[in-house]
Amino acid sequence: MRIRVTAVAAAVFGCLALTGCTGGSGTADRETTDNAEPAAGQGEPDSTGYISERTFIPWPFTVASGNLACADQAVTFITAEGTYGLNSRARQKHPGPDPIWAGDPNNPGKNIPLDGVIDRGLELCK
Repeated sequence: MRIRVTAVAAAVFGCLALTGCTGGSGTADRETTDNAEPAAGQGEPDSTGYISERTFIPWPFTVASGNLACADQAVTFITAEGTYGLNSRARQKHPGPDPIWAGDPNNPGKNIPLDGVIDRGLELCK
């Protein structure tokens, strides 16, 4: 009996960990915006600066995730493909995000704005 209870508890814990269940209302916690704003329900950025396609809607990159960093107000996005400067200060030392910057499906010929991502990165400098 004890083995079954332990197995069930492990299965429930694993399911909750994989789904990120936080006891929310059960409704979607993200909204589509035009300016790549943080998804609803997201708190302050964590100390690692990790962001993913679940963090911002619409997601402005063609890679699924990466790490934001900020040093002296220079915001960079670090992926397996490389380090990209997201604001003008960061582009003094790093290439711009053009190779991984997603096009805006609502505005052909333009990219999804990075304003929300840059703002989140600047929070890491505080």
